[in-house]
Order: sequence, then structure tokens, then C-alpha cells
Amino acid sequence: MGAWKAIRDDGSKFNLTLTKDATFKWSFSPKGQVAQEFDGTYSVEENVLALERTDGGSLIAEVTPAGRTQFNFKLLGAPEDDPGLEFSR
Repeated sequence: MGAWKAIRDDGSKFNLTLTKDATFKWSFSPKGQVAQEFDGTYSVEENVLALERTDGGSLIAEVTPAGRTQFNFKLLGAPEDDPGLEFSR
């Protein structure tokens, strides 16, 4: 739970907030563009995080913790060489 941020090498920014009541807010800002946002509910099963959007659709990712303040978020089915997103507090 909490507020998490990630930045890709190309300057794109991601914000993910996970709340105690299993809701989330996702924000994506391509470099130099307006942020795109969506929200919904989430669930966690072992190392899989499922984000179910309020407006339909979902993001399902493998999450690999790196201590208490970081985790890697890699979409299921992503190419083997995809590094995922490194989120931190």
C-alpha cells in the first residue's frame, strides 16, 4: 500500500497509489505530455498484482519486491527482455 513512483529512461513518469480498501489510482505522463489517469480496484495473489479499471480493462503484472521501498512491476506476457517499471516511494 502507499504512493509509488517510477520514471523510464525516456522521461515518462508513472504514479501508482494503492489504498487499504483495495482501490488504486494510476497516472502515466509521457515526457512533455498531459497525464493519463485511471482508477479502480486491485487484488494481490502471491507476486501477481491485478489492477481492475473502473471503466473496464485491467493491468496484470508480476511484482518483485526490492526491500520495503521498491518493487519491479512487469506486465504478464511482456517480452523476456522487458525490464518492467522500477517503482519506489
